[in-house]
Amino acid sequence: MMRKIHITLLMALLVLILAVSVQPIMAQADNSKLPAYTGGPAELRMGWWGNDERAKRTQQVIDLFQAAYPDIKVKGEPNGGTSDHFQILDTQLAANNAPDLIQFGGNWPDYKKYLEPLNDYLGKQLMINTPETFDQTALIPATDTDGKLYAVSLGTNTLVLAYNKKMIETAGVDLPKDNMTWDELIAYGKTLKEKLPKGVAPFVDNSTNQANYLSYFYNQEGTPLWTKDDGGKSYATVESAQKWLQMWADMRADGLIPDADTTYTYTEAGPDNSAFVAGKAAIDLVWSNQVAAYQAAMTDELGVTTLPTGGKPAYAIQMSQYLAINKDSKNKEAAALFINFFVTSPEAGAILQTNRGVPCSPVVRAAIADKATSTDAAVYHIYNAIADRTIPQGPNLPNDQEFVNELTLLGQKVAYGESTVEQGAKDLQVLIDRLSTK
Repeated sequence: MMRKIHITLLMALLVLILAVSVQPIMAQADNSKLPAYTGGPAELRMGWWGNDERAKRTQQVIDLFQAAYPDIKVKGEPNGGTSDHFQILDTQLAANNAPDLIQFGGNWPDYKKYLEPLNDYLGKQLMINTPETFDQTALIPATDTDGKLYAVSLGTNTLVLAYNKKMIETAGVDLPKDNMTWDELIAYGKTLKEKLPKGVAPFVDNSTNQANYLSYFYNQEGTPLWTKDDGGKSYATVESAQKWLQMWADMRADGLIPDADTTYTYTEAGPDNSAFVAGKAAIDLVWSNQVAAYQAAMTDELGVTTLPTGGKPAYAIQMSQYLAINKDSKNKEAAALFINFFVTSPEAGAILQTNRGVPCSPVVRAAIADKATSTDAAVYHIYNAIADRTIPQGPNLPNDQEFVNELTLLGQKVAYGESTVEQGAKDLQVLIDRLSTK
């Protein structure tokens, strides 16, 4: 029953996104419907990760907000890539100098003790408490077991395989199809490899640079990394780890992914440091809300297709990022008003578009529907293509950022032959067990 409800909500969201019979977006913000600010002059700091394009869009929304609320000033603090952001945030929290507004991913529970519960702001400063203004299902992943809401979703996204359409067409190979199995995808890669120029691999090595891909595979195997069962439980196995690492080792041996030296020249944290953008590979794993950024960084046209099928349903339409309030902020009312503006204002949505994911506000989605680019349309197609194999978003493994960092190092050892696949699988299971109980 829950699965049917999830798919129904997803399809309803897509209908709203793709609707074209909407009114043009207003040139200036209509502030008459915004909740009032009752405090005095206030200054806020906002920390986030992302590239220059995200920083530009965010600053434009900050400027709009400050025009709507002249007594509130907001200083933006872009922190580069995801890992850089959390390294900076950890240092700031240790020094009691963290921003008032903090962007998180699914790892927000790791920081719960620093966050302000938002329940008391609902219907007051945060007008996200009705389905007319905000998807109520988007509140669930940010709500703790005690019923407290700790963050607000900035949009939904999902993982996709982006491909260089021009490169593949020039090679004389058919474009990849949606919903291929793992075996079909690898066979496709072997066909593509024979036609690509020397030094170009079919796939980027995404074995350990993206924990969510690993998690996707584990879910397909019926051994999820982390669940809410019994208050938090892992079903991960060494067998799943070995199957995953061996698949990528075989791909490396067959030349379907770049060699280790090429792979670790790039962080794959975004289009600014990517083997895919550099033309070293034809297909890469990216988040759907970042496809536009990758396209902007490349002259060749991109296409997108789904992750491979296999085993149990595992595709999650998930919250892309969250915005939360530092519990030590001296201006919490102002911070709540900023979040509200960020996620419910059609004018803010017109600027942000899908940079942080498909908006959770029906009002915003309707306002930006006729502004969808061909890249956006390709991403919306993915949502349709996977509708029959989606699952609700699950929790991240505890100590998520540490897991991401350690996973990358583990993958490097295997890629360089410093560790066998068998030992790497054992080490991966030890890492999961340790972080689950840390």
